[in-house]
Amino acid sequence: MSGSDSHITFSNISVAELCIYMAKRIKLRIPWNTLASLLAYFLFSEIYVKLIVPTFNFGGMIYDPRDNGIFELILIVLTSILLPNKIKTPSNLYNWLYFIILLIPSAVLSAEQGSDHFHLFLMFAALWILILFQILFAALMTRRIIPHSINYKRLPYYSILVFVMATLIFLAVSVGGVFNLNFYLVYDFRPDILANLPLILSYLMIMASSAFVGYLAALAFHRRDVKVLLLIGVIGFLFFGYSSQKSMLFNPFLAMAGYLLFKFSRPHLYILGGLSILSIIALLLPYDIFPLLTFLFVNRVVFLPSQINFFYFDFFSNHSFMLWAESKISLGLVDSKLPMSVMNYIGVLMTDNYDFGANSGWVANAYMNAGITGIVIYAAVIGIIFSLIDLWAKFYGKELVGAAFLIPVITMIMSVDLLIVLMTGGLIILLMIFQVMTMCIQMRKPDSFRNKHNSLPL
Repeated sequence: MSGSDSHITFSNISVAELCIYMAKRIKLRIPWNTLASLLAYFLFSEIYVKLIVPTFNFGGMIYDPRDNGIFELILIVLTSILLPNKIKTPSNLYNWLYFIILLIPSAVLSAEQGSDHFHLFLMFAALWILILFQILFAALMTRRIIPHSINYKRLPYYSILVFVMATLIFLAVSVGGVFNLNFYLVYDFRPDILANLPLILSYLMIMASSAFVGYLAALAFHRRDVKVLLLIGVIGFLFFGYSSQKSMLFNPFLAMAGYLLFKFSRPHLYILGGLSILSIIALLLPYDIFPLLTFLFVNRVVFLPSQINFFYFDFFSNHSFMLWAESKISLGLVDSKLPMSVMNYIGVLMTDNYDFGANSGWVANAYMNAGITGIVIYAAVIGIIFSLIDLWAKFYGKELVGAAFLIPVITMIMSVDLLIVLMTGGLIILLMIFQVMTMCIQMRKPDSFRNKHNSLPL
């Protein structure tokens, strides 16, 4: 066909046909991340106004809305665009969890009770800085990796299971067989239980029931070991009964759910959708019919961690930083200027109750210890940890590694300082297990394979 004939043919195409052709060529991309985030934000706002303030009003939760919530909406939209659309590494989902379970509720509190804008911005900025550090460290650790289907068999399995079961038996004997399954009575049983625990058991119990149980659940799922999965569920049930710690009941199932979620390309949308559905249920059903769902989900999970974070930021914006005075890394060279532990002092400010411990996640603890500098330091450390986890995910599988570290990561986001999760919560041991086993596997490879596909982090 000559050039003139082509021109004549194109000119004869109608406008309607041209529009249809262009519509087929252009793919309309719906911003599902942003839409799902905004839906959760508005539903959480309805819950706060209609349920939290009139029913609970716990820890100074008041209704004092701003004239508009433009600042909060901008932060949510901007961060939802910044976060990945598809989950390709465990850290992708970890960052989404920080955004979903901490930042969105914090934005609601900022808009509906007039919490400080700058403190809200610092919580969002902490995530942005963390992502930046991850990019930098991932670039330094980039090596070509050829995964093998049997790599996971090198990870310790039955030895960890025996340790967890031995710790559970030690706990049952130490508390004299006292067993409680009533959620409303956990705070009645807990003081006596903790008073009777040997010091070593108090550390082993936390490590075994959180980090190790999550690790075992992920590995059992990966090995398709149904019997051990059922056993882990029973272990979580028994840990809760003997310790009166609610989180110990949910940890096994949280890790199992995490393993399934990592199989999807967009699990964060399922999480946002699930939270939105629970919010609608909480709004439609009367509180007195399902009080446990409303109390645990709406009050304890959604809003209380964010409320505690604001109290930490507000208090230490007007007082001297702790400089890790309550941590052993200060070597006793720094003394706390508070009359009691920070956790109990903030609890008194929130509730006038000396028995209430206001424990918070890594971002509030980072600010408590060293302000903005502390946030940068903690973000750098977590960035290294996340980069290592992503590297091991290529070696053992995203589902296994992502679910194995899920419980320590969520604990670190919501309720415990980074250093405590590392040392007491068992995160450092999990890191060592994966690092040592990866080194052992690589050393067993032929030299030619090892030199070509070396993936060890330095």
